[in-house]
Amino acid sequence: MWETHARPEMGDRPQAIINKQLVRHCDLLIGAFWTRLGTPTGDAESGTAEEIEEFRKAGKPVLLYFSSAPVVPDSLDMEQYQALLGYRRSLGEEGLYSQYETHAAFREQLQRNFASTMIELLDVHSGARAAAAATQVVQDIDPLAVQREAVRQFQQQFETFLRRLRTEWTAERESDPHSTDDGKYIFSRAADDVVHFRSMITHDSSELSEILEDTLRRMKALQRHQVYVDGGRSFRAFWGEGDGILLELEKVPSILSQIAEDGSSPDGT
Repeated sequence: MWETHARPEMGDRPQAIINKQLVRHCDLLIGAFWTRLGTPTGDAESGTAEEIEEFRKAGKPVLLYFSSAPVVPDSLDMEQYQALLGYRRSLGEEGLYSQYETHAAFREQLQRNFASTMIELLDVHSGARAAAAATQVVQDIDPLAVQREAVRQFQQQFETFLRRLRTEWTAERESDPHSTDDGKYIFSRAADDVVHFRSMITHDSSELSEILEDTLRRMKALQRHQVYVDGGRSFRAFWGEGDGILLELEKVPSILSQIAEDGSSPDGT
Protein backbone atom coordinates (compact mmCIF):
# COMPACT_ATOMS: atom_id res chain seq x y z
CA MET A 1 0.00 0.00 0.00
CA TRP A 2 1.24 3.49 -0.74
CA GLU A 3 0.71 4.51 2.91
CA THR A 4 3.29 1.95 4.07
CA HIS A 5 5.50 1.24 1.04
CA ALA A 6 5.89 4.50 -0.91
CA ARG A 7 8.91 6.65 -0.09
CA PRO A 8 9.28 10.45 -0.41
CA GLU A 9 10.15 11.64 -3.93
CA MET A 10 9.70 14.92 -5.82
CA GLY A 11 9.45 15.85 -9.47
CA ASP A 12 6.18 14.28 -10.61
CA ARG A 13 2.51 13.83 -9.70
CA PRO A 14 1.99 11.85 -6.47
CA GLN A 15 0.12 9.07 -8.29
CA ALA A 16 2.79 8.89 -11.00
CA ILE A 17 5.41 8.40 -8.28
CA ILE A 18 3.29 5.68 -6.68
CA ASN A 19 2.95 4.00 -10.08
CA LYS A 20 6.70 4.03 -10.58
CA GLN A 21 7.63 2.90 -7.08
CA LEU A 22 4.91 0.31 -6.45
CA VAL A 23 2.41 -0.42 -9.20
CA ARG A 24 4.91 -1.36 -11.89
CA HIS A 25 6.54 -3.92 -9.59
CA CYS A 26 3.29 -5.73 -8.71
CA ASP A 27 1.94 -8.84 -10.45
CA LEU A 28 -1.75 -8.69 -9.56
CA LEU A 29 -4.30 -5.99 -8.72
CA ILE A 30 -7.42 -6.64 -6.65
CA GLY A 31 -9.90 -3.76 -6.48
CA ALA A 32 -13.02 -3.64 -4.30
CA PHE A 33 -15.49 -0.73 -4.49
CA TRP A 34 -18.57 0.12 -2.46
CA THR A 35 -19.77 3.73 -2.70
CA ARG A 36 -16.67 5.77 -3.53
CA LEU A 37 -14.36 5.94 -6.54
CA GLY A 38 -11.68 8.15 -5.02
CA THR A 39 -9.92 11.44 -5.70
CA PRO A 40 -9.08 12.48 -9.30
CA THR A 41 -5.37 12.42 -10.11
CA GLY A 42 -5.32 14.76 -13.11
CA ASP A 43 -4.90 11.81 -15.48
CA ALA A 44 -7.70 9.55 -14.25
CA GLU A 45 -10.95 9.59 -12.29
CA SER A 46 -9.08 8.43 -9.18
CA GLY A 47 -5.80 6.95 -8.03
CA THR A 48 -7.30 3.48 -8.02
CA ALA A 49 -8.66 3.94 -11.54
CA GLU A 50 -5.22 5.08 -12.73
CA GLU A 51 -3.56 2.06 -11.12
CA ILE A 52 -6.08 -0.25 -12.78
CA GLU A 53 -5.31 1.34 -16.14
CA GLU A 54 -1.55 0.88 -15.54
CA PHE A 55 -2.13 -2.83 -14.97
CA ARG A 56 -4.34 -3.14 -18.03
CA LYS A 57 -1.75 -1.46 -20.25
CA ALA A 58 0.91 -3.83 -18.92
CA GLY A 59 -1.30 -6.86 -19.58
CA LYS A 60 -1.32 -7.83 -15.90
CA PRO A 61 -4.35 -9.46 -14.24
CA VAL A 62 -6.96 -7.21 -12.63
CA LEU A 63 -9.70 -8.60 -10.37
CA LEU A 64 -12.45 -6.04 -9.76
CA TYR A 65 -15.37 -6.36 -7.36
CA PHE A 66 -18.29 -4.03 -6.62
CA SER A 67 -20.27 -4.26 -3.39
CA SER A 68 -24.04 -3.90 -3.49
CA ALA A 69 -24.37 -4.12 0.30
CA PRO A 70 -26.88 -1.66 1.85
CA VAL A 71 -25.54 1.71 2.96
CA VAL A 72 -26.83 4.34 5.37
CA PRO A 73 -28.18 7.11 3.07
CA ASP A 74 -26.81 9.96 5.22
CA SER A 75 -23.29 8.56 4.85
CA LEU A 76 -23.45 8.53 1.04
CA ASP A 77 -21.45 11.07 -0.94
CA MET A 78 -23.68 11.30 -4.02
CA GLU A 79 -21.00 12.89 -6.18
CA GLN A 80 -18.62 10.03 -5.41
CA TYR A 81 -21.35 7.43 -5.85
CA GLN A 82 -22.36 8.80 -9.25
CA ALA A 83 -18.72 8.84 -10.32
CA LEU A 84 -18.40 5.21 -9.25
CA LEU A 85 -21.52 4.19 -11.18
CA GLY A 86 -20.19 5.93 -14.29
CA TYR A 87 -16.84 4.21 -13.90
CA ARG A 88 -18.49 0.82 -13.48
CA ARG A 89 -20.55 1.36 -16.63
CA SER A 90 -17.40 2.24 -18.56
CA LEU A 91 -15.84 -1.06 -17.50
CA GLY A 92 -18.71 -3.02 -18.99
CA GLU A 93 -17.17 -2.75 -22.45
CA GLU A 94 -13.60 -3.35 -21.26
CA GLY A 95 -13.85 -6.72 -19.50
CA LEU A 96 -15.53 -8.59 -16.66
CA TYR A 97 -16.06 -7.57 -13.05
CA SER A 98 -17.95 -9.21 -10.21
CA GLN A 99 -20.52 -8.03 -7.67
CA TYR A 100 -21.19 -9.20 -4.12
CA GLU A 101 -23.64 -8.39 -1.32
CA THR A 102 -21.86 -9.70 1.79
CA HIS A 103 -18.32 -10.09 3.08
CA ALA A 104 -18.79 -13.86 3.04
CA ALA A 105 -19.74 -13.79 -0.65
CA PHE A 106 -16.75 -11.57 -1.42
CA ARG A 107 -14.42 -13.89 0.51
CA GLU A 108 -15.68 -16.94 -1.40
CA GLN A 109 -15.44 -15.25 -4.82
CA LEU A 110 -12.00 -13.81 -4.13
CA GLN A 111 -10.64 -17.06 -2.78
CA ARG A 112 -11.78 -18.94 -5.88
CA ASN A 113 -10.66 -16.25 -8.35
CA PHE A 114 -7.34 -15.69 -6.59
CA ALA A 115 -6.50 -19.41 -6.67
CA SER A 116 -7.14 -19.73 -10.41
CA THR A 117 -5.23 -16.50 -11.14
CA MET A 118 -2.27 -17.70 -9.10
CA ILE A 119 -2.22 -20.94 -11.11
CA GLU A 120 -1.92 -18.87 -14.30
CA LEU A 121 0.77 -16.61 -12.80
CA LEU A 122 2.78 -19.58 -11.54
CA ASP A 123 2.56 -21.21 -14.97
CA VAL A 124 3.85 -18.03 -16.61
CA HIS A 125 6.71 -17.59 -14.14
CA SER A 126 7.59 -21.28 -14.22
CA GLY A 127 7.78 -21.11 -18.01
CA ALA A 128 9.99 -18.04 -17.85
CA ARG A 129 12.33 -19.65 -15.33
CA ALA A 130 12.48 -22.83 -17.37
CA ALA A 131 13.33 -20.90 -20.52
CA ALA A 132 16.08 -18.97 -18.72
CA ALA A 133 17.49 -22.13 -17.22
CA ALA A 134 17.48 -23.88 -20.59
CA THR A 135 19.97 -21.35 -21.94
CA GLN A 136 22.42 -22.12 -19.11
CA VAL A 137 22.14 -25.84 -18.43
CA VAL A 138 24.51 -27.83 -20.63
CA GLN A 139 24.17 -31.31 -19.14
CA ASP A 140 21.20 -33.62 -19.39
CA ILE A 141 18.95 -34.04 -16.38
CA ASP A 142 16.44 -36.74 -15.55
CA PRO A 143 12.93 -35.19 -15.90
CA LEU A 144 11.43 -38.01 -13.85
CA ALA A 145 13.84 -37.36 -10.98
CA VAL A 146 12.93 -33.67 -11.02
CA GLN A 147 9.24 -34.57 -11.03
CA ARG A 148 9.63 -36.96 -8.11
CA GLU A 149 11.54 -34.36 -6.11
CA ALA A 150 8.73 -31.84 -6.68
CA VAL A 151 6.18 -34.36 -5.40
CA ARG A 152 8.31 -35.09 -2.33
CA GLN A 153 8.54 -31.39 -1.51
CA PHE A 154 4.78 -31.08 -1.93
CA GLN A 155 4.33 -34.08 0.38
CA GLN A 156 6.61 -32.61 3.06
CA GLN A 157 4.72 -29.32 3.02
CA PHE A 158 1.37 -31.09 3.20
CA GLU A 159 2.44 -33.35 6.06
CA THR A 160 3.61 -30.31 8.03
CA PHE A 161 0.23 -28.66 7.46
CA LEU A 162 -1.60 -31.87 8.44
CA ARG A 163 0.37 -32.29 11.68
CA ARG A 164 -0.41 -28.73 12.71
CA LEU A 165 -4.10 -29.09 11.85
CA ARG A 166 -4.40 -32.44 13.67
CA THR A 167 -2.70 -31.02 16.79
CA GLU A 168 -4.84 -27.86 16.89
CA TRP A 169 -8.09 -29.73 16.24
CA THR A 170 -7.42 -32.51 18.75
CA ALA A 171 -6.37 -30.06 21.46
CA GLU A 172 -9.54 -28.00 20.96
CA ARG A 173 -11.87 -31.00 20.76
CA GLU A 174 -10.46 -32.50 23.96
CA SER A 175 -10.50 -29.24 25.92
CA ASP A 176 -14.19 -29.68 26.76
CA PRO A 177 -15.26 -26.68 24.62
CA HIS A 178 -18.59 -24.99 25.27
CA SER A 179 -19.00 -23.73 21.69
CA THR A 180 -17.84 -24.54 18.16
CA ASP A 181 -16.32 -21.08 17.51
CA ASP A 182 -12.67 -22.05 17.94
CA GLY A 183 -13.21 -25.28 16.00
CA LYS A 184 -14.67 -23.29 13.12
CA TYR A 185 -11.72 -20.91 13.23
CA ILE A 186 -9.25 -23.80 13.02
CA PHE A 187 -10.89 -25.15 9.86
CA SER A 188 -11.31 -21.66 8.42
CA ARG A 189 -7.52 -21.28 8.45
CA ALA A 190 -7.07 -24.84 7.21
CA ALA A 191 -9.35 -24.11 4.23
CA ASP A 192 -6.93 -21.39 3.07
CA ASP A 193 -4.10 -23.93 3.15
CA VAL A 194 -6.14 -26.49 1.19
CA VAL A 195 -6.86 -23.85 -1.48
CA HIS A 196 -3.11 -23.21 -1.68
CA PHE A 197 -2.30 -26.91 -2.11
CA ARG A 198 -5.06 -27.37 -4.68
CA SER A 199 -3.82 -24.37 -6.66
CA MET A 200 -0.41 -26.04 -7.01
CA ILE A 201 -1.95 -28.85 -9.11
CA THR A 202 -2.96 -28.02 -12.67
CA HIS A 203 -3.50 -31.57 -14.01
CA ASP A 204 -4.13 -34.70 -12.01
CA SER A 205 -4.82 -38.32 -12.99
CA SER A 206 -5.06 -39.47 -9.36
CA GLU A 207 -7.80 -38.79 -6.81
CA LEU A 208 -5.68 -36.13 -5.08
CA SER A 209 -7.51 -33.11 -6.50
CA GLU A 210 -10.88 -34.70 -5.82
CA ILE A 211 -9.99 -35.27 -2.16
CA LEU A 212 -8.77 -31.69 -1.69
CA GLU A 213 -11.85 -30.23 -3.37
CA ASP A 214 -14.21 -32.46 -1.37
CA THR A 215 -12.58 -31.61 1.97
CA LEU A 216 -12.63 -27.93 1.06
CA ARG A 217 -16.39 -28.12 0.46
CA ARG A 218 -16.84 -29.91 3.77
CA MET A 219 -14.74 -27.29 5.57
CA LYS A 220 -16.91 -24.54 4.10
CA ALA A 221 -20.07 -26.36 5.18
CA LEU A 222 -18.63 -26.80 8.67
CA GLN A 223 -18.34 -23.01 8.96
CA ARG A 224 -22.13 -22.83 8.57
CA HIS A 225 -22.91 -25.65 11.02
CA GLN A 226 -25.62 -24.69 13.49
CA VAL A 227 -25.85 -26.01 17.05
CA TYR A 228 -29.38 -26.52 18.39
CA VAL A 229 -30.92 -27.42 21.73
CA ASP A 230 -31.21 -31.10 20.84
CA GLY A 231 -29.48 -32.87 23.68
CA GLY A 232 -26.03 -32.24 22.23
CA ARG A 233 -26.55 -34.15 18.97
CA SER A 234 -25.77 -31.21 16.67
CA PHE A 235 -22.81 -30.26 18.87
CA ARG A 236 -21.35 -33.77 18.65
CA ALA A 237 -22.08 -33.86 14.92
CA PHE A 238 -19.83 -30.83 14.44
CA TRP A 239 -16.82 -32.50 16.06
CA GLY A 240 -17.57 -35.75 14.29
CA GLU A 241 -17.54 -34.03 10.91
CA GLY A 242 -14.25 -32.36 11.75
CA ASP A 243 -12.76 -35.75 12.59
CA GLY A 244 -14.08 -37.06 9.28
CA ILE A 245 -12.42 -34.25 7.34
CA LEU A 246 -9.10 -35.02 9.03
CA LEU A 247 -9.41 -38.69 8.13
CA GLU A 248 -10.01 -37.75 4.51
CA LEU A 249 -6.98 -35.43 4.43
CA GLU A 250 -4.81 -38.15 5.95
CA LYS A 251 -5.20 -40.12 2.70
CA VAL A 252 -3.18 -37.48 0.83
CA PRO A 253 0.37 -38.36 2.00
CA SER A 254 0.03 -42.00 0.95
CA ILE A 255 -1.28 -40.94 -2.47
CA LEU A 256 1.68 -38.61 -2.88
CA SER A 257 4.08 -41.38 -1.83
CA GLN A 258 2.62 -43.64 -4.52
CA ILE A 259 2.85 -40.87 -7.11
CA ALA A 260 6.50 -40.23 -6.27
CA GLU A 261 7.25 -43.94 -6.40
CA ASP A 262 5.73 -44.66 -9.81
CA GLY A 263 6.51 -41.26 -11.34
CA SER A 264 2.93 -40.47 -12.39
CA SER A 265 2.98 -37.04 -10.80
CA PRO A 266 0.09 -34.58 -11.15
CA ASP A 267 1.46 -31.91 -13.48
CA GLY A 268 2.09 -28.67 -11.69
CA THR A 269 3.08 -30.04 -8.26
